[in-house]
Amino acid sequence: MNTTIGKSHSGGKRAIIDIGSNTVRMVVYDGPPRAPLVILNEKVNARLGKEIGRTGAIGEKAMRAALAALARFAALLRLLEVDDVECVATAAARDASNGPAFLDAVRGFGLSPRLLTGEEEARASAAGVIAAFPGARGVVTDLGGGSLELVEIDDRVPSGICPGGITLPFGTLRLPDLRAAGPQKFAATVRDGLKARGWNRGRGMPLYIVGGSWRALALQAMRVLDWPIDDPHAFELAPAEALRLARIFERGPIEDPDPRISAPRVAALPDAAALLVQVVQQLRPSRLVFSSWGLREGLLHRQLPASVQALSPMLASVEAFAGAAKATAQDAAHIVEWTAPVCRDDPADDDLHQAACLIALAAMRTEPNLRTEEALTWALRKRWVGLDMRGRGMMAMTVLANAGKIEIPHAYHRLAPLPDLNRAIGWGLAIRLCRRLTGCAERGLDTTGLAIRGGDLVLMLEDSAQPLFSPGVAKDLKALADWLGLVPRLENTARELLRL
Repeated sequence: MNTTIGKSHSGGKRAIIDIGSNTVRMVVYDGPPRAPLVILNEKVNARLGKEIGRTGAIGEKAMRAALAALARFAALLRLLEVDDVECVATAAARDASNGPAFLDAVRGFGLSPRLLTGEEEARASAAGVIAAFPGARGVVTDLGGGSLELVEIDDRVPSGICPGGITLPFGTLRLPDLRAAGPQKFAATVRDGLKARGWNRGRGMPLYIVGGSWRALALQAMRVLDWPIDDPHAFELAPAEALRLARIFERGPIEDPDPRISAPRVAALPDAAALLVQVVQQLRPSRLVFSSWGLREGLLHRQLPASVQALSPMLASVEAFAGAAKATAQDAAHIVEWTAPVCRDDPADDDLHQAACLIALAAMRTEPNLRTEEALTWALRKRWVGLDMRGRGMMAMTVLANAGKIEIPHAYHRLAPLPDLNRAIGWGLAIRLCRRLTGCAERGLDTTGLAIRGGDLVLMLEDSAQPLFSPGVAKDLKALADWLGLVPRLENTARELLRL
């Protein structure tokens, strides 16, 4: 089963097998190439790297567990008829004396494992972060079972990834032994490791956090902080807050762990927290941003042509999702254009505005008794890669206003500034007016329009559109005008202004 590249930009099933030091995982993707949908995600905690520090080799038990998992993965791929497969191996296979023999055994299943160097591993994780956070600049740090990788990213360089990424032997399987020497010795080990590799980057820059153990730390931090969002992707912490929480967690044991964190991750969380303390202290970042996309998504992203890489992952995923409810990107674009005269946005929010409109439209095509609740779940809980916490808050507020509710829930103030939430209310009220007036029909949009003239909010209707106006539409127009601090007016084709 050979690696296939260049195919996945056209969609279809594709798979990544990641043979790591702690876990062996296979993820099968489908859906839009720029925002791949996971249709199968399976892992085995083989712990290939557990004995390498002591014996220099992969242990027999770990090897058996990994090979059994890989045999199953190969069989599943045949059943699913997936032949676009990339299989990679990282620190354990790279460092173990019997790593070559292990990879030969993997080839016996029809897989073609590629052994990544430490820098290649760092660059693949960085590509995943770049795919999730277009335009990101900062440092990516990826904590795996056998190693810790760091690499700088900057959208001003051609690939987005700066040369000089490093790998250090500070994986989660090695941390217990490193910490056993005491906190001062551990701190010196991390500090000296960074110094020996000449790492002096990251001060005052965002630090993008990748890796399952650090994602578990984010989940636990969100639980402690009673955070209104439960997806750790794009969760941010200020350095001082990150240090405060990590110092609590590193003391262990973890009290009241988040139920979504597996038992092995809970057990490893104090070690991961202790390492995070040292990394933050040494790099002194401006903020910490947790990413659920890393090596596997980076490998997928690098298969795509530049034209597809340049697409918004958030819009791609929202479009695919909303399409199931027959809400199309074209529908949303027309409504955004219709409401543009009253929604004067920062161009940087164009994609967010369109995505929020798509979610609002999709909600209107679901069960009436559930539509607002479902749409809020989509906005606040579904993973939209490329959507930050501010965007989630604005999307949720758009959904509420589209349902005629303009009171801002207290929790939303933790997600987005008040001016942005107020702007999203304007989006939602404008969408509500548009869809209730025209049914989102193209001819209805073409024969009606909105404008602001002086202190008036003017709804313009051609003669053929006059029957569309109703008391309910008048109420929606007044609600939008009141929100904008304007007077609602109705204008017919003879340009007669009527106070409502």
